[in-house]
Amino acid sequence: MKNLNGIKKWTELNKGFEPYMSASKLSLFKNDLPMFICKYGFGKRTSGSPAMHRGLIVEDAVVRVLQGKMTVDETIEKAAARFGSLYLIQDESTHKEFLNLDPMIRQSCEALEGYGVPVFDDNNRQEKIEFNMKDTINGWEIPFIGYLDLVFPDTGTIVDLKTTTKMPSVQSFDHQLQRAIYQKARSNYNVEFLYVTPKKFEFKQDGETDNLLESARRIVNSMNDFCDSLTPEQARKAIPFTDSFYWRGERELTEFYNKESGEGN
Repeated sequence: MKNLNGIKKWTELNKGFEPYMSASKLSLFKNDLPMFICKYGFGKRTSGSPAMHRGLIVEDAVVRVLQGKMTVDETIEKAAARFGSLYLIQDESTHKEFLNLDPMIRQSCEALEGYGVPVFDDNNRQEKIEFNMKDTINGWEIPFIGYLDLVFPDTGTIVDLKTTTKMPSVQSFDHQLQRAIYQKARSNYNVEFLYVTPKKFEFKQDGETDNLLESARRIVNSMNDFCDSLTPEQARKAIPFTDSFYWRGERELTEFYNKESGEGN
């Protein structure tokens, strides 16, 4: 990282703001400043929602099928047990996510049939991608990183799996940006996002890579100015709380952000 003094100030606090950019970091800054402040200014972590856990469990289940380790029925049984261990007592919304596991896994496996066997790194983890973004106008550079869901060398395709209860007509800006970052880092691959609902699946490749990376450059500049102008505690006191989906089920984090005094530790 070079010549990003505001971001450098926050990284030196050692509260979780690592000196690199990612699609999720840019999206959080753009979409919800209070949550950005909590996560990257104070090192706070969210507990995770049933929908988030459902997505992770579906992805792991699909990988087992694609690697030939389990049948679809076997992996669904394992996924259900894993979800059940996280939520021993399920309310209505949590139970709905439990019921989504079976159809989402089946839809995903059907969509990816014929893509081949996905590969991972030497430790069987998602492949890490990285490239340096440079701003010649302002004289800075910073690495961008990401982790690829599914890499299929046989077809030269990278697939990012997104489970959702409602199929989007067009990719959100955040997902377009994520795809652009992956495409920039792996230009010799075709990058697709697979959206899966309980009823259907669709592949999407929206947005133009260069335009999206230009938007990313501008967001980095805004983030740098923001971090240069305010400490995390000043930012917490100055930026009003907004009740977005990021805060669902995060009672303790909400209380922390909204407290009227203290040092924010």
